[in-house]
Amino acid sequence: MAGFCQTGGGGTAYSDDERSLSVPPCVVDVELVSPEFDSEKVATLLRSRTRHGLPLLTRFVSGEEHGNNDTSESSSDESHSSSMSSMSMKMEPLDCKDCLGKVRRRLPFLDWMRRMTPASLQADIFAGLTVCVMVIPQSMSYANIAGLPYVYGMYAACVPTVVYALLGHSRQLAVGPVAMVSLILRAGLHGKLSEEQCPSWYEGGQELSEDQNLLCTKQYVILAVTVSILVGIVELIACVFRLSFLVAFLGHPVISGFSTGSAIIIGCSQLKYFLGIKLPSTDLVHELVVAIAERLGDVKPAPLVLGMLWFAFLFSSKKLARKYRSLKMLGPLSPLLSCVAGILLVWLVPTLREDWHVAHVGTVPGGSIPFTLFELEVSWEQFEKVKTTTISAALIGFMESIAIAKNLAGQHGYSIDAGQELLALGTANVVGSMFACYPVTGSFSRSAVANSTGAQTQFAGIVTGLCMLGVLFFLTPLFYYLPMFALAAIVLNSVISLVAYDVAIELWKVKKWDFLLWFVSFLGTMFIGPLQGIFIAVMMSLGLIIYEAVRPQLTVLWRMPGSNIYRSIELEASGNFVPSVFIVRISSSLYFANASYVQDALMKYLEDMDSLAKTEYLVLECAGVRNLDATACEILMDVVKSFRARGIETAFTAMPARAFRTLSKSHTADFIGGEWFFASTPEAVNACLRHQAARKHAGNGCNPVSMQFHFKKSAAEVSVTNDGYLKQTQVTIGLPRPLPMLALSLHEIFRRMGCDVVHSEVHGVFSRYNLVKNGEPLKAQELEQLQREVSTEVSALLVSAGSPGVASGSSGSPASLQEGTP
Repeated sequence: MAGFCQTGGGGTAYSDDERSLSVPPCVVDVELVSPEFDSEKVATLLRSRTRHGLPLLTRFVSGEEHGNNDTSESSSDESHSSSMSSMSMKMEPLDCKDCLGKVRRRLPFLDWMRRMTPASLQADIFAGLTVCVMVIPQSMSYANIAGLPYVYGMYAACVPTVVYALLGHSRQLAVGPVAMVSLILRAGLHGKLSEEQCPSWYEGGQELSEDQNLLCTKQYVILAVTVSILVGIVELIACVFRLSFLVAFLGHPVISGFSTGSAIIIGCSQLKYFLGIKLPSTDLVHELVVAIAERLGDVKPAPLVLGMLWFAFLFSSKKLARKYRSLKMLGPLSPLLSCVAGILLVWLVPTLREDWHVAHVGTVPGGSIPFTLFELEVSWEQFEKVKTTTISAALIGFMESIAIAKNLAGQHGYSIDAGQELLALGTANVVGSMFACYPVTGSFSRSAVANSTGAQTQFAGIVTGLCMLGVLFFLTPLFYYLPMFALAAIVLNSVISLVAYDVAIELWKVKKWDFLLWFVSFLGTMFIGPLQGIFIAVMMSLGLIIYEAVRPQLTVLWRMPGSNIYRSIELEASGNFVPSVFIVRISSSLYFANASYVQDALMKYLEDMDSLAKTEYLVLECAGVRNLDATACEILMDVVKSFRARGIETAFTAMPARAFRTLSKSHTADFIGGEWFFASTPEAVNACLRHQAARKHAGNGCNPVSMQFHFKKSAAEVSVTNDGYLKQTQVTIGLPRPLPMLALSLHEIFRRMGCDVVHSEVHGVFSRYNLVKNGEPLKAQELEQLQREVSTEVSALLVSAGSPGVASGSSGSPASLQEGTP
C-alpha cells in the first residue's frame, strides 16, 4: 500500500528524498469531534430508519446478540494471517495409538467395557432392569399407536437397544419405540398398501372406515419394518456425508409445535379405550372430536371410570416421585404396577370383560424374535411410496435423540459426536428391521429414568435388551388379560408432558416469528396431518432463513467517548460520529442473493445522512464478510464507483484473507485501490481524515508530500444518557489524563442526587458508570442536572490539574472541549 494510508498518527511515511525537500512542513489540525455536529440527532434518525425496515431487520440473527465483534480491533485472525504453507507429501510413520483411538470412537463398546467396575456394573444392571420394567407396557402402547400388533413394540425395545449400546456414545440414552415416531409411521402408512397387497380394503374396507393395518396385518407389518430399514439407510447416508447439520432446519419452535399437536392427536386416539366406543382411524383432531361427540350415547361407564382411576394413579405417581426423593422409584414402576393391577382385576372379575365391555389385549405371541430380512421389500419404488414417512421419521427421530443425548452428556461431563449418533441409530434401525422392529429412536422418559437410577455406561441398554428378550420368551402369556384402558392411561400419562403450552407463551414474549412457527406447526399437525403439518412448518423455517440471509445485518458504528473504539449505535447509548465519515459494519458473507440489498441500504443511509451532514468517506468494516462471489465483487465495484461520482471515497477494514483474495482475482481490489484497505477501523478513520485535510489544504501553499498531521484531542468528553437495553442511566467520561480524585467526586454527586451505582468500569482515562434511581433510569430534567454537575466537576478537576475543562453540552450528546478552549 502507498500514500496517506501508511502514515502514523503524527507523521508521514514518505521517502527520504521527499523528506529532504526545502519546503517547510505544513502542520494541519484534524478534529475527531465537532461541536457543530449533533451526533445524537443523527443516531436517532438512523435508529428509527433501521427499526422500520432497513438493515437491522436481521440484527437478532447475526449481529452483536450472536457474538459479533463489538470493537473493530477484534477482527478475525484470518484477516491478519498469511495463507498456510503447502502440506509436505513425505510419508509419516503410522501412529498405532491414533488408529486405536479412531477405532474406539467408532466402536465405543471397546472403551466402556474397559472402564467398567463392579460398582458401575451394579448400577447399570439396576438401571437397565428399571427401564425394562417401564418399557414393557410403553412398547405395547406405542406399537398400538403405530397400528402394529403389541408384540412388535416389544421387539423394537429389544434388538435396537442392544445395537445402540454397542455403537452409541450416550451412556444414559434409552433407545426404543417412542410416541412421535409411532404416530408418524401410522399417519404415513395409511392407505399405502397396494390393491394387490390388501384387496379387502379396496373392495369395501375403505368405505367401512377400516384401516389396512386391521384388514391386512401381515402386509402392513412388512411395510412398517421396511420403513425401519429405509430410515436406517437414510441415517447411515447422513452419517457418511456428515449431514447432521440438517436437523438445524427443524428448530425448537417447529419441534415443540409438532410435539404438542402430536400429543393431542395421540391422546384423542386413546380415548376410545376409556369410552368403550369405536372411532374411525384418522390422525385429524377435528374428525376424532366429531366422532366422539356423535357416539357419546354409546359410552361405556366401566372402562371410563377405571381408565380415569388408572390415569389418576399414574399421574399422581409421577408427581410424587418428583416431589419426594424416597418415592423416586414410584415413577418408573407405576406403569408396570398399573398393568399388574389391571391384569389381576380383569382376570379375577370375569363380569368386567363379559358384561361391562372392558376390552383386554388377548393373545400376545411369545418365543423367539422372527427373522424378517428376506421378507422386506427394499427398492426405489418402495422408497418412493414411503419417502415422506421415512425422511420425517429419520429427522424427528434423530432430532429427539441427539437433543436428549447432548443434555445427558452435559450433565455428566462427556461429549457426543453427532455423526457417531447417526451411525448408531442407523445401524440400530437396519439391524432391528432384520428382526421385525419398526423405527426407533431415543426416548426422553426412559432416558430420564436411566439417568435418575444411576446408569454409568451403555451396558444398561444391553441389560434392558436382554431383559426384554426374557420377557418375550417367558412372560407374554401373562399379558392376555391386560386391559386396554390401562395401556391407554399409560400413553396419556406419557404424552401429556409433550403438550408444551408454556413454550408457546414464552415464544410469544420473546419473538413473534418463533411463536408463528410453533403455531403453524401445531395447527398443521392437528388439522392437516402430522406429516403435512411439519412439512409446512419446515418450509416456513426455510423461508425465514432465506429472508434473513438475503437481508444481512448492517450495523452503524460510532466512536465511544474518550476512546478509539467504534461500536454499534444500537448497543451504545452515547457516542460521537466522526465528521464527514460514516462507518458501517457488514456482518455476513456477500453473494448474489444479498449484495444488491447491501448496496441499496448503503445508498439509503447516505441519503439520510445528506439531510444532516455531508458525508465524504464511507468506511465498511468487513470482519464478518467471510466470503464473496463474483456478483458481490461487481456490486462492490458499482458501490465504490457510484460513491466516487458523488465525491465519497470508500474504505474497507478488517477484510478476511479469503474475501480479499476473491476481490483481487476479480480485479475489484485494483479498482478500489490498495490504499483504501486497512487492518482496523480506527486506522481507516484516521486515514480518511488525513486524506480530507490533505485535499482541503493542498491549495493553501502546503506541499501534500510534506504535510504533517496533528490529531487534536478533546480535553474531556462527558456523556449522560439512558441506556435502552439495561434500563439504566449511563455516565461516560473520556479524559486527556488520569484524575485520581474523580471517582470520589462522582460518587458524591451520585449520592447527592439519590442514585445507586449498579456497575462501574475504569480503564485509564476512560470511565463508565451505570446508575438507577429507585430502580429506574433518571428522568429528563435529572439527566440535564447530572450532565451539568458532572461536567462542572470534571472541568474543575482538569483546570486544577493544569488542563482545560469541559465544554457544556446537552444530555445524550457528549460534551467536549478542544485544546485551547478557555
